[in-house]
Amino acid sequence: RLLPIALLAALAMAATSATAYFAYATLICHDPTHCNGDETNKYTGMVALTTCMSNILGMLALGWLQKLLSTHRKLGLQLWILCRSMSAVMLLLGIFLRNTYAALSGRIFEGLASDNLLFFTLNIIYAQTASKEKTFALIRYSLALYLIGISVSPFVAGLFENFIVSFFMAICLFAITIGYVQLVIPGAIEGRFETGEARAYDTCSDDEIRVQISLCRLKQWFGRKQPLFLFVGTSLFLYNVVQSYIFNALLVHTSIQFGFASRENGLLVCIAHSVAALYIVCSMRVNLSLTKKEGSTQSAGSFQGRVGMLTVTSILVQSLSVAGIGMSDRPWQVYTATVFLALGLSTPSFIKVYSLGHFDGHEKAAAITALAMMEGLGSVVGPFVLGGWQTYMYSRRGVFFGASAVL
Repeated sequence: RLLPIALLAALAMAATSATAYFAYATLICHDPTHCNGDETNKYTGMVALTTCMSNILGMLALGWLQKLLSTHRKLGLQLWILCRSMSAVMLLLGIFLRNTYAALSGRIFEGLASDNLLFFTLNIIYAQTASKEKTFALIRYSLALYLIGISVSPFVAGLFENFIVSFFMAICLFAITIGYVQLVIPGAIEGRFETGEARAYDTCSDDEIRVQISLCRLKQWFGRKQPLFLFVGTSLFLYNVVQSYIFNALLVHTSIQFGFASRENGLLVCIAHSVAALYIVCSMRVNLSLTKKEGSTQSAGSFQGRVGMLTVTSILVQSLSVAGIGMSDRPWQVYTATVFLALGLSTPSFIKVYSLGHFDGHEKAAAITALAMMEGLGSVVGPFVLGGWQTYMYSRRGVFFGASAVL
């Protein structure tokens, strides 16, 4: 019952993923297909600043959301959908009023209901299953459905000549999603975590729980486990430094360099996420098939080892493709590099599957929270570093080489 939420939410969120950048350009630039001089700096700077603010809010929201999910998981999903739908409403309002700040304020609601928080909410519930294999299956299929949603929606939205249609499309899809949650998800999903999880909260002070429970959970998790798990969290942090802004950088780059409008950017997003969805489903299918053939005695270790290799391979391919985008002089080269860039989009799923394989019971929820915190930190740092580079450096292509080096 939960899996369709990932698809419905992705369809709603992604309806404005490409058109939003063109909408900002129409408010900031005299000719939205060719921003010039100060307009370019203002455009890239405002995108970077609002993305950073959005990610900071997302990290801060992690604490209260985790506390809410411990007692009211259905309510947590409903609040996420309502908050995220307001981003489309504010952007639409900004366009009608011709007010840049009203349009950009939609990013505040995006931060309070970010993609990471959606997966955090779903993964916390998936982690309560008794079987590790079932948890892995739910996480990977949830991500695959999400990637399908965000690949289809921008392409469909780009087919309309008037980009404003995409905002009404997003609002309608959010309404369908919240209706689905209300009608299909049972109220019985509400409830507390296991006793071990509740004991973990008891070691935190009231102030820490209210202000930033995620930091306390991070300390507890890393304090209980081997220090080597810090490297797992750090890899997710560094990956998210790049991933939190690389698509913003790409869409800004194509809009300025090649004059891409909603349709071209929508196709770019569609290609990336379609390839990513296909890659994650195929790779995990093959991995599980090999694990079943090997038998139960050595399956757990080999499954984890192969997931680790998939993770490393995905990151290396993405690193090369990001550098390829920086060297591209023609649109077809950007499209080709984006196909390979997509192979790295499944990396967080592989890292989480690899990590959760080392934990049982209530510890899985703690591990998910710690990893979500590292993702949040990376999302805050990324727009500062990469967005600042793209805005103020003489060569804006350099941001792609810097991102490649971080990966």
